[in-house]
Amino acid sequence: MSSSSSLISILSNVSQQVIIYLGTFLIIIGIIGGILNIIIFLSLRTFRENSCAFYLLIMSFVNIGQLFSGQLSRTMISGYYID
Repeated sequence: MSSSSSLISILSNVSQQVIIYLGTFLIIIGIIGGILNIIIFLSLRTFRENSCAFYLLIMSFVNIGQLFSGQLSRTMISGYYID
């Protein structure tokens, strides 16, 4: 029983560390990518005149919002036990 409980404890600790570091990395990279998309779609004239670029611009805003609401809350709850 002792070895299985220590294995569970180790796996729990490893999963918490993965959620903390990978979640933080994904949040940072996702926000940087979204901001770069927004800058590109707003700064170039060809993109401002294209209707498809408008939808991609809106999608970039939505993706940043999803990162804040989804991934950030998951990282805070599962990684740091902040509810």
